[in-house]
Amino acid sequence: MKQLGVKTKKSDDDYSFEEHVHRFAVWTAARAVQRNFTTTENIRKAIEQTELQNPFFRKDINSPEQYDNFHKKTCDILISVFKKQGIDASYGRAAKIVAIYIKTAIVIPESGKSKLSKIAHPPIDRILLHNLDSKYPELKLKSRNWTTLNKDEYFDLIQKFREDFGDCFWKIEVNWSS
Repeated sequence: MKQLGVKTKKSDDDYSFEEHVHRFAVWTAARAVQRNFTTTENIRKAIEQTELQNPFFRKDINSPEQYDNFHKKTCDILISVFKKQGIDASYGRAAKIVAIYIKTAIVIPESGKSKLSKIAHPPIDRILLHNLDSKYPELKLKSRNWTTLNKDEYFDLIQKFREDFGDCFWKIEVNWSS
């Protein structure tokens, strides 16, 4: 980079692989929720107020209940930071940021084999809800809008999905294709 005359905030020596993964996970999370929402920079600032970037948070999560508590705390922080930025964020949007970040930074690099990989929530969006509608007709998933889900609605869905995909939650994403 230096030979091209590009100035960076961090020197090449200070740019770790962990920082690289973090930046990519921020970008993927931002791209997943960005339409009619906010900028990648605002999403990065919100993420960096949570424990997502801390590699040690995952050592404390060994059960779905512990993950749900972490998830609620993290989403509440994201929503609070967005509110301070003047951005209206639903629990559904915050949940998708968390899901995509964890999928990018942990689930995929660990080939879905870690405990956290197996219990982390999947990214919920219109395609997943639409495709799961025939499996869960009582939930009327086709009419649900993930961007407006509140915390209770979100966890009602998670609980129902967990009943079928509990020991390897990422496999629900087989229904993510259109």
